[in-house]
Amino acid sequence: MLFKIALLRSRGRRIPWRDVVNGPHYVGQLTTYSTEIDGERYHVAMLRPAQPMEDALVPELYEPTLVGFSVLAFRLRGFERVASARGAFGAVQEWHCALP
Repeated sequence: MLFKIALLRSRGRRIPWRDVVNGPHYVGQLTTYSTEIDGERYHVAMLRPAQPMEDALVPELYEPTLVGFSVLAFRLRGFERVASARGAFGAVQEWHCALP
């Protein structure tokens, strides 16, 4: 099933709703899986592109939690890996998920 995802945060900071509505949306298959990193197990959500040869649409969401649910959409909150000049760090991220 395809979902339309809008990112609600940038580097952990909340994006105004007007900018979210007018900003980019990503369509793909929403899937989850578990992985082990340094002996710790993590749940991960990812958005697979609709076309198999496309690159990842958005960074993976680690430890996703359902934070809101409505008739036509839901929200997931978790952590994404953000690369910077000093190295990578984790930042809070939220996805607004709806049917396309």
